[in-house]
Amino acid sequence: MFASANAAGKSAFVLQGESWTHGEGEAQVSGILLKPEGKGPFPAVIISHGMGGSADSFGMMKAREMVKWGLVCIAPEYTHSGKAMGRAAQGEGGGRGRAPANAGASEENLRRAQVCLEILRGMPEVDAKRIAAYGHSMGAFVTIGLAAQVTDLKAAAITGSGLSPREGYAAPSNSTAEKIRTPFLMLHGMNDTTVRPDQSLALKQVLDRQKVPNDRLVADDQGHPIDQTMREDVFRLIREWFTKHGVLDSAAK
Repeated sequence: MFASANAAGKSAFVLQGESWTHGEGEAQVSGILLKPEGKGPFPAVIISHGMGGSADSFGMMKAREMVKWGLVCIAPEYTHSGKAMGRAAQGEGGGRGRAPANAGASEENLRRAQVCLEILRGMPEVDAKRIAAYGHSMGAFVTIGLAAQVTDLKAAAITGSGLSPREGYAAPSNSTAEKIRTPFLMLHGMNDTTVRPDQSLALKQVLDRQKVPNDRLVADDQGHPIDQTMREDVFRLIREWFTKHGVLDSAAK
């Protein structure tokens, strides 16, 4: 077990195997973390799950592949996880199958993503100058929102996601996206009816106006779970994007 203490002497970050917690009480954040063999320093990625997913399922599935690329992989549990929605159905607000009010790029979820960033920056095994982010659907809303808050993400990639035209939704707004300076890769299915393709197009248009490096690829005959139905292609494209923008070493295989 690895633990780091905060100023008050209490354990802020506790890692047991591949699971971690940070903080205490209602402010506690949990998730999974995988590291490559060796001392590093390694580049890292924050992996953000969609609605009904979790750090243990979605996060672990993506991390199992990305750790092979030489990335330290961290994935937090968000308010729109299956676990949180299950609690809501039992009387803690909301209902089964319904996204909670603070889903997506909410203040709370962005705080959890920032905790992941803080953890990575504090790890001697991590190269703090080469931290990336990847998210799908609701998790990609968090990825977009995080990139709008911080200036030192090396690169970002999203699948099945994009913007909302104004504030007040789970997806970040056009005005929020104007703050992004991180190179962005957007992958979307043309037949996605959960998050419409024009929402990723809106993000591309904002990034183009701000002259932020970006690429948007839309796959015909694909729906929302493009990260699953085109798994190998999606992993390949994300790896190429991370390599192109200096997260991964171009000489690594």
